[in-house]
Amino acid sequence: MSSAAAHRMGRRDFLGVGAAGAAALALAACGGGGGSSSSSSSHKGADGKQLESALNIFSWAEYQAPDTIKQYTRDTGAKVKLDIFASNEEALAKLELAGGAGYDIVAPTGAFIPLFLQKNLLMPLDKSKIPNFKNIDERFLDQKWDPGNKYSAVKDWGSTGYVYDSNVIKSNPKTWADFFALLKQPEVSGKVSVLDAPGELTGLVFWRDNIDWNTTNPADLDHAEQVLLSEVAPHVKAFDSYPSAAMLEGSYVLSQAWNGDARVAVMDDPARYKWLLGYPKTELFTDTWVILAKSQHPEAAHAWINNILDPKVSAGELNYHGYNTAVKGMDKFLGDVKERQIIFFTDTQLKQLVDGEVTSAQDRTVEIANKVKAAAGK
Repeated sequence: MSSAAAHRMGRRDFLGVGAAGAAALALAACGGGGGSSSSSSSHKGADGKQLESALNIFSWAEYQAPDTIKQYTRDTGAKVKLDIFASNEEALAKLELAGGAGYDIVAPTGAFIPLFLQKNLLMPLDKSKIPNFKNIDERFLDQKWDPGNKYSAVKDWGSTGYVYDSNVIKSNPKTWADFFALLKQPEVSGKVSVLDAPGELTGLVFWRDNIDWNTTNPADLDHAEQVLLSEVAPHVKAFDSYPSAAMLEGSYVLSQAWNGDARVAVMDDPARYKWLLGYPKTELFTDTWVILAKSQHPEAAHAWINNILDPKVSAGELNYHGYNTAVKGMDKFLGDVKERQIIFFTDTQLKQLVDGEVTSAQDRTVEIANKVKAAAGK
């Protein structure tokens, strides 16, 4: 989300396990991927145990600073292989079908951790191997989806709003209701993208209409479907989880977006591209690091988390992907952060944010998203 033209590639093809998500990203540090479980000859973790010589990560696209990977390999001797998934749903499906698929560490959104646990996919963290755990902002500890942080450490957090091309949109939108109004304008319709994420898609309606984002009420879900099919689908060009790159190419003039990806467009031309955090309500997502129960490189995985929670390393991560890492002490290493208002929210903005949950309505939410995708542009 900073130099990257994407965020957590994540919400694309959320049911297509084979399509975008499983594509291997050859970001292996110091050459090559890491399939071996053999131990490094000289490197040890924080607790003095010998580290393995490889680490296999499963995460969102453009969500990891290449310099961090290189530094980790240089310091630990573990070569990193990084594969990407397109959504939490896809990651779960692949990991369950393949029994962990040979990965060590995954970066799911926190709300999905209970589903990972239901499928017996996770290993409890050994915090003696993660002394930098103390650096996590207390606000992002002990969440309801992982009490006591038994299984997870925060990766970063962010929210959802929209970004638009002010050369085309001359008004001054402020709310989700304004987003819906803009869709219908002739110069906007057909040049709109929405996130390729079931929860955020139905969220458009719930946030606008002051309905609990985590509702399981069938009437609320039916309402979301009706509104999305009638008011949104006819105007949508694409379901794109990181639309800034396409917006800069002229494909979109209005895009629902996560804040880190929106920042890419705004940084390119702040006078032209404008970002709005969703109002009156929008999401708070917290992405996490978890270690798989069948990890072949658990020592290297713990060392990765410990490294990523170092304030200096964390600052490099934030500058790369544009999301707040919730690590205390990173401020002094940040330097001149561009468009920092898109990363660091005010107290008033924080009151707009709502935690997401994976509820009994998950299947219905996915069904609605599929219907909207089928009807888009018609």
